Amino acid sequence: MQKFTYYQQELKDLTKQDMLRACRCVDSAQGPVVRMADGSEKVLFCSNNYLGLAGDERVRQAAIDAIERYGVGAAAARLVSGTMRPHAELEEAMAAWLGKEAALYLPSGWAANQALLSTLPQKGDLVMLDKMDHASIIDPAKVSMADFHTYRKGQTERLEGYLSGAAGQKFVVTESVFSMDGDRADLKELVRLRNAYDAILVVDEAHSIGCFGATAAGLCEEEGMLADVDIVVAPLGKAFGASGGIVAGPKVLIDYLVNKARPFIYTTATPPAIPAAALKALEIIQSEPERRKQLTEKAAYLRNALKGMGLDTKDSRSQIIPVILGTPQRAVEVSHKLYEQGYLVVAIRPPTVPPGTARLRISMQADHTTEQIDGLIAALKAALVGMPA
Repeated sequence: MQKFTYYQQELKDLTKQDMLRACRCVDSAQGPVVRMADGSEKVLFCSNNYLGLAGDERVRQAAIDAIERYGVGAAAARLVSGTMRPHAELEEAMAAWLGKEAALYLPSGWAANQALLSTLPQKGDLVMLDKMDHASIIDPAKVSMADFHTYRKGQTERLEGYLSGAAGQKFVVTESVFSMDGDRADLKELVRLRNAYDAILVVDEAHSIGCFGATAAGLCEEEGMLADVDIVVAPLGKAFGASGGIVAGPKVLIDYLVNKARPFIYTTATPPAIPAAALKALEIIQSEPERRKQLTEKAAYLRNALKGMGLDTKDSRSQIIPVILGTPQRAVEVSHKLYEQGYLVVAIRPPTVPPGTARLRISMQADHTTEQIDGLIAALKAALVGMPA
């Protein structure tokens, strides 16, 4: 139909540029090996199921038990009748674990950042974001009433310049482990600037919660700076193998979000089985440190092998290992070849990453075997044969 012509043309243009995306259907629990909808099995190297908890029997049983007790849906917003015992227990446990006065549980990490950054900053305030922050951080900051600017990790002169000239409340927002490069924020420098300019420091621990720190509370804990971070955002859809997002911080800010944050107020609460599962995952994370030790060791093994092949893995220091291939066409082609050899590693292209940096984003799971990792290395070598550098 003519009224859809624009959208049809846009999709054609994306196809020509090797930028068209589509969903692949997985027909099994998430794990090192998954079954696809066509019945084939693939070794999975692009899932964020870092600690293998998405299919853990104990986590599954906690969700089943909660369904038996509470039913499926919460059937109302949290401020109506949708706050159920698992929501409250998860918030209490996460606040204690992260060393904060209070915590608020929202349906996703996206919703957590949206609630936080579209609500707290006011007109005349300043919001500073790392250039590589996730879209869930950038988008709500753009629509807030505050002034919004970015800085680059390692080049904080720009950040300090804006902080020194700001008159209103100042917010500095960063991921701890960046989702596409697998590198780390300079938390020490950000804490210094937070203290020097009385800023509110917000750290999204999406890819480090459960994987770093003495109690697995994240990179802030590992670097001894958790107490210096004002607000921690902790999405639970990755290492926790569940879903939802926690915002933890001073009680006054959490109470303010409860009363003012539209993404919290106007959405139906997450089904109670999900926070119940997250609570069980938290228990496992705290009691089984060997999981994150295995994850760290296996990621280092693969990263060293890829570097030995001369591949660009950026400054990855985590379980996220990018392989920079440059063009979308090259990334898609290598991803397709790997898939044919039995490995699922999705090509990541602009606008998710900057132009010229299309890549494979390899993410490790603690349950990956050495044989599976070696198999991926061999398959990647084969896929790259004959391709221009």
